Amino acid sequence: MYEYFIFIILIIFISNVSTINNIDDIYSLETCNIPEEFSYITQDEFDIRYGGDEKNFSRPVVFRQIPMNKQFLNMIQLDSILHRYGNKYITVTTANTYSYQKEYIKLNDYINLQKKLSKTTQWGNETLYWFGDDLLNDQKWLNEILQYYKSPSYSVGDFIHPSLSFGIGGQGTGVPFHFHGPGFQQIIFGRKRWYLSLEKPLFDPNETTIQWSIEKRFTYKQPFIYECTLYPGDIIFFPNLWWHATLNLDFSIFLSTFLSL
Repeated sequence: MYEYFIFIILIIFISNVSTINNIDDIYSLETCNIPEEFSYITQDEFDIRYGGDEKNFSRPVVFRQIPMNKQFLNMIQLDSILHRYGNKYITVTTANTYSYQKEYIKLNDYINLQKKLSKTTQWGNETLYWFGDDLLNDQKWLNEILQYYKSPSYSVGDFIHPSLSFGIGGQGTGVPFHFHGPGFQQIIFGRKRWYLSLEKPLFDPNETTIQWSIEKRFTYKQPFIYECTLYPGDIIFFPNLWWHATLNLDFSIFLSTFLSL
């Protein structure tokens, strides 16, 4: 009976998303086929339900509405950030799979640029995106904010050392499919759509995720794709070496916790 119920849910999910080829439909997606938890669970429960660092035995999970430190939330308000740190330089990279181009830009200028983006952004290798890269080694100001953030306390096998990566992106931005070690991402403001796959999807490394969603998501044969829309407070776990792509459905602020050996 349980297996039949899961089968029906999957059929409904597929029927809801398999005909989507309109850009406005994508920005209004709320479906989620990733397991959800509505509070933190123990480390043992996490290991049993979502696997360790073995790629083939893990799976993603979304933790819904995890509270954040009030002082952190106050400092992370966009007006507060721009008032304190708008003239600071950040390192941005192109939003393609290999992120090979890097530029330095003032935070004020970057935010203004992101707010002007349309839903249909240009190619990923032509889009600048801030999601944690720092070649200037001058981010003491950012640590003033991040010191108040509490990361998920889980380890993933031998991946036990966390490092934080802060990001801001305009509507329509994101990163196309890529992979790396395991970690978590929490949405601070806005909405973000996540796509994950154990196998490599069919995609162009220079196209944006919104382009892939419209042109290749259902028109080409793809491996099974986990996908979910995250809201403020939500945290997603991305397993080790899983392919994943992201799409900011709104102007978004987010914080990732990457785990290393």
